[in-house]
Amino acid sequence: MKKAKLISVTLVTCIGLSLFAGCNGQDALETVTQQTSASTSAALDTAAGGASDSDETTGGVIPVNADLSCDRNLKDLTSEDAGRYRKGYVDFSFDILKKCIEGKGHDVNIMVSPASIMLALDMTAAGAKGQTLAEMTGLFGETEDPTAQISYAADLMARLNNSQGVKMHAANSVWVNKTVVPEGLLDEYYDFIHKRFDAEADSLVFDNNAKDKINGWVNDKTDKMIPSIVQQLDPDMAMMLINAICFDGKWAVQYDDSKVIEDNFTFADGSVNKVQMMNGSESTYLENDLATGFIKEYEGGQYAFVVMLPKDKKMDAGSLLASFDGKSFDEYMKSASTDYTVYTKMPEFSYDWESSLVPYLKDLGMNAPFLPTADFSGLTDLKDGENLYIGDVLHKTHIEVDRAGTKAAAVTAVMLYKNAVFVEPDMKKEVFCDRPFAYAIVDTTDNTPVFVGTVNQVEAN
Repeated sequence: MKKAKLISVTLVTCIGLSLFAGCNGQDALETVTQQTSASTSAALDTAAGGASDSDETTGGVIPVNADLSCDRNLKDLTSEDAGRYRKGYVDFSFDILKKCIEGKGHDVNIMVSPASIMLALDMTAAGAKGQTLAEMTGLFGETEDPTAQISYAADLMARLNNSQGVKMHAANSVWVNKTVVPEGLLDEYYDFIHKRFDAEADSLVFDNNAKDKINGWVNDKTDKMIPSIVQQLDPDMAMMLINAICFDGKWAVQYDDSKVIEDNFTFADGSVNKVQMMNGSESTYLENDLATGFIKEYEGGQYAFVVMLPKDKKMDAGSLLASFDGKSFDEYMKSASTDYTVYTKMPEFSYDWESSLVPYLKDLGMNAPFLPTADFSGLTDLKDGENLYIGDVLHKTHIEVDRAGTKAAAVTAVMLYKNAVFVEPDMKKEVFCDRPFAYAIVDTTDNTPVFVGTVNQVEAN
């Protein structure tokens, strides 16, 4: 079995802005074809432990006949529906973070943007059918109605792009390799993602010029926080679907320079670095059995930085978040109390993080999209025996927290291949973050997390 090349990537720092310009419309798009033999499909299916149409995901029974292409109209969700799909999204937020912590280590700095991951995958899922579609949307909760789940994603994107008081933008793009995909995307698919996800597309030969153009789009849409998504562009790749999210928020109450002083930050292993520590006070205190914390708002009040500091002083931040899920996070947020003056310490910090998400998505039940039996026939007019598969899902993030505010960005790239390409891939409280802690950047409308991360290490001055 031939394995796909893993594309090395540089760290990306921005959350997405609006989609790239210069697209010539659907006529310029090209489609990917894939020839798959029955024996290769069976071998790969067996090797990857592929599920049958009767399998179940964590979201429920898979609707094997699901076909979004039959219903391109997204639904107006009721508040009850939105709450249900929000729950699935928040559960996924902590599920994917825990998988990354397990894979990369409990004592390293990790940040993911579940919003970016969902938007990239749902944009891809809009061209999927059957079990492929169900497993992709099922990552985020119920699988009975993929259209409703994608409606939730589109609604969240619209909310991100209409944020108040901060710079927040999500952008989507599709890049098609015209050498591999000579026919082009289906008009219906392009019209759908353009209308519902503001996605634009371009068709080009995947050479160095294309690499520079794609990386330039990422750099632009992430406000130069993430300068590139690929160091080399695989000429065998059929297409790449990208989401980028960019956040830039100033604290509602900034830290005065006199309140930022050199202090110690102690790692989980007991080692110590001298860092620039921001000292302040907040009015909202949080606590559960595992952690204490506070909420610090950004200008405009729609977004806030949420701190989770382990009660166990020897616990690393990864171990703390491994004990959280969507329900416990919501309960933690509901513990908010304004009965105290909360004296706080938090270091200025910044870091980049990147990873392939393939093994983690498989662990969460998304297997069919990586197999040669995947059904992405809603993307393009495939010939009999031709299929598209996801070869890799790359995720890059960047975070900067200082006395003025926060900059954060994320990019998620879904890479589709043809043929049998397969990737193995006054009363007083104190919350002093002078040791490992976790955080989230949330939309305070309903405390939906857009970024979730850990701080286990802070660079020395």
